[in-house]
Amino acid sequence: MYSRQLKYLDLVLKNNAVPHAFLFYGSDFNYQVNLAKDFLIKINKAEDKKQIINESHPDTIFISREDEKKEIGIAQMRRLKDFASLTSNHLKCKGIFIKEAEYLNEESWNALLKTLEEPMGNSIIFILSSNIKNIPKTIVSRVVSLPFYNEDILNKVHSPKDDIIITKLCSIEKLAFAERIDLAEEIAKKENFFPLLDTWLIKLRSDLLVNNKKETAEFMESLAKAKNILLSTNVNTRLVLENLFFRV
Repeated sequence: MYSRQLKYLDLVLKNNAVPHAFLFYGSDFNYQVNLAKDFLIKINKAEDKKQIINESHPDTIFISREDEKKEIGIAQMRRLKDFASLTSNHLKCKGIFIKEAEYLNEESWNALLKTLEEPMGNSIIFILSSNIKNIPKTIVSRVVSLPFYNEDILNKVHSPKDDIIITKLCSIEKLAFAERIDLAEEIAKKENFFPLLDTWLIKLRSDLLVNNKKETAEFMESLAKAKNILLSTNVNTRLVLENLFFRV
């Protein structure tokens, strides 16, 4: 489970290509939190592992809804920004964890966006959410997004037929135009096709880390933009996918 996500994270560490921010989303929330902590531990070569796991290390900050609050407010985002500006006490890379990010209000998202636009060199931000639909596309476009669904959800959105679709997506450049049109139509008919696009993005990111091809990076940008359009508007899904597929 999550083999593509884990492979990508391993490659990120191996190639010393750690992004300044991740978005982990999906129903498997506890796994996201533990994986984010584990990733920070690996970056720092297992220093102060116990404190990071217990959420007590001074070079980490964990943001979540305060008791009896419905939202994560602007004051918490200001605390985050102040923390990001500080020099680390001990860790090579500080960790910023935003739990239940779907509860940030508009003001908080705007404050976080400014932090993402001016990333601090020795900090990494983990945005952790149960879904991606409540995350502003301006945020999604500035982070590396990885999906995490529990077994029950995976069984609903991922099937042997999906494996065939993913295989076709990963070799889209080999498909004839007519086959690409058919593939776009097949994906558009699915009730939830975003996990397929997410899996494709993860594969492309892994390829980019290994081969560092400009064409891969450019297409990833096109794919991410298409996904944001599909998430935030009511455009014709099939036409958006066709346009994307013809760019390869």
